[in-house]
Amino acid sequence: MTAGIRTESLTKQFANGVTALRDVSITIAPGEFVALIGRSGSGKSTLMNIMGGLDTPTAGSAYFDGEKIDYKDRKRLIVLRRTQVGFVFQQFNLLPTLTARENVAYPLLFNYTPRMERDVLAMRLLTLVGLEKRADHLPHQLSGGEQQRVAIARALVSNPHLILADEPTGNLDSKSSAEIYQLMRHINQVQKITFLVVTHERELASYCDRTIELRDGTVVA
Repeated sequence: MTAGIRTESLTKQFANGVTALRDVSITIAPGEFVALIGRSGSGKSTLMNIMGGLDTPTAGSAYFDGEKIDYKDRKRLIVLRRTQVGFVFQQFNLLPTLTARENVAYPLLFNYTPRMERDVLAMRLLTLVGLEKRADHLPHQLSGGEQQRVAIARALVSNPHLILADEPTGNLDSKSSAEIYQLMRHINQVQKITFLVVTHERELASYCDRTIELRDGTVVA
């Protein structure tokens, strides 16, 4: 199952007076692979965080699969992040003392999933991203590209409807970056999961169905 996401006149102003987003209205159809591009400071990550329930807007609305997100309902936001949205970050955010398999399975602890089921699913996803032979390696024993593959597998472990990826190749070389985009695109096409990928690299945006460009917190294309 996939999810569509939509915003209406979304605005975000921080306490220091900086306005990160100004009247942002976008629509992403279920199953699309969309790149959100723009220079550093354009508001890309802020928009992604609001759409994923990690941050709250100052004004405007966001909708997930047709349902308006209630940012005052903290419990509902936790459920949204835990079961419907997967996150991939630039820094990988793997737990250094856990193996690749344990990192992938970790989010399922919060859903009280039995250990055997966690392990089976983690191995299935590591196989999907081509790392089944590296399952028992710690993060420091993996290359940057391999660590990001583990992070992608972890983002998929709760069977989300939407993947939000924030500069997922920012710490990788060009070859590894292309491989990660090809992997995400493959997952999008095979599993029909909606992807929104934040990037400042326009050449990588060519892997996507289309791009949305932000400039100074405003949609310009």
